[in-house]
Amino acid sequence: MMAADQSTGTPPPAVRRLWPTERSRIRDHLLRLDRDDRSLRFCHAAGDAFLSSYCENIDWLRATVLGCFVEDELRGVAELIRIADVWPPAAELALSVQGPYQNHGIGSALLRHALVMARNRLIGTVSMICLLENRKMQHIAREFGASLVVREGQVEGEIWPLWPSYLSLIEEAAAEGEALVRAAFSIPVAAPPRLLQEFA
Repeated sequence: MMAADQSTGTPPPAVRRLWPTERSRIRDHLLRLDRDDRSLRFCHAAGDAFLSSYCENIDWLRATVLGCFVEDELRGVAELIRIADVWPPAAELALSVQGPYQNHGIGSALLRHALVMARNRLIGTVSMICLLENRKMQHIAREFGASLVVREGQVEGEIWPLWPSYLSLIEEAAAEGEALVRAAFSIPVAAPPRLLQEFA
């Protein structure tokens, strides 16, 4: 488990659920992505107008959006979107992490948290689609046991979350509570060991 940086006093990143009132923070995060990272996230070129429209039209009834904060700035986002009229329940997952914050475990932390939330909502299959050149996403997906298949220049991955348990419910609640306490009081509270173990 990663503690605050002793040289700078910087607390470890916090992962928590985002709400409709925070759509402007999601938009600003996406706008900070460079051209290549935008293409990797959306599988096509994405200009500022597209990103702003995308955030305005998030379907919050189907989407669970998670954010990773570094010093109270949103640096990574995971979107877990339930697929309508599918049984057993299934969802699609997409991740974005700003360039300077990549390769520090933020993507893995977001995916872990998203899979815990999927598990607790009885989602049986989580699908991830990325471009063939998005090696980072493929590496993260493999960390969590994803089955990857190449189709027409894209990589499709599937992860099958376990059924919920008392421990998975506690893990989600503890992570949410820890992040909200830090947001409210701006203090570096110790992170739950499972959720942020990538930062060890």
